[in-house]
Amino acid sequence: METLIAAAVNWGLRHITEETEFWDHLSEVVGQAAGQGATLVVLPELVPLELMSLHEVPVNKTHSVMASYGPAYEDALRRLAHAYNITLVGGSHLTPEGQNVCLVASPNGETRHPKNIMTRWEADEWGTQGYNGLPECEDPRLGVAVCYDSEFPEAGRTLAERGVLVMAVPAYTETQRGFQRVRWSCRARAIENQIFVVHASLVGDLGREPVVSTFGSSAILTPSVLPFPESACLAETKFHGEEIALAQLDFDALRACRESDDVRNWHDRHASTWGNEAS
Repeated sequence: METLIAAAVNWGLRHITEETEFWDHLSEVVGQAAGQGATLVVLPELVPLELMSLHEVPVNKTHSVMASYGPAYEDALRRLAHAYNITLVGGSHLTPEGQNVCLVASPNGETRHPKNIMTRWEADEWGTQGYNGLPECEDPRLGVAVCYDSEFPEAGRTLAERGVLVMAVPAYTETQRGFQRVRWSCRARAIENQIFVVHASLVGDLGREPVVSTFGSSAILTPSVLPFPESACLAETKFHGEEIALAQLDFDALRACRESDDVRNWHDRHASTWGNEAS
């Protein structure tokens, strides 16, 4: 049976007074997930926002401060992936080049996955730049769509057409509406493409900009067909608190579900041209 154990981390932002507290927090959370048997750990979008506890700067300066931590954050992800022999989807961080990037690190290598489409806040207030493309992971079963990217069917379809069976969605949503957009989109991507989706949320707040509020939970989602649960969810954290959702992903069952049951979304995706001449 082809499986892996996935962990979706609901990261709770802490108010820190020293930089070392953040690195200790990162090691603690990843170590906890690995200690529970996870071989794939997905962190939320913009985990290093916790470091902004140490800085009070205008909103338009947030990007440059956050970007200064990027190299150290990537080094920490590499170290933890090697130490625990896991694939670590590092949520995301900001870069000096103006992008929001997710580093996926494993003992055998690494890939970077920039966020393609920016929200208006990211573009207008932070000056974050979008990207055009979805890089391939070293593990061909794995793909990444950072937060807002997951809300577009083309992202999931592109990954699934490439052979991806599990889509990691690191997310940071400030409101219930924002959370719902991402979670409902994750469920749609799982149904449309008959894949697993691992949605990891950033929770907590700093009591001021750039994190006034958050809303979210983390979950490991499945297609809504047999043999998966009626909830189409293998595991889910509570809302708002730091917690880890852990589940075994059975890829044999996933492939089998595409060939059985009374709906076969993956195969039927080309059954109609929906009024267009081209299929």
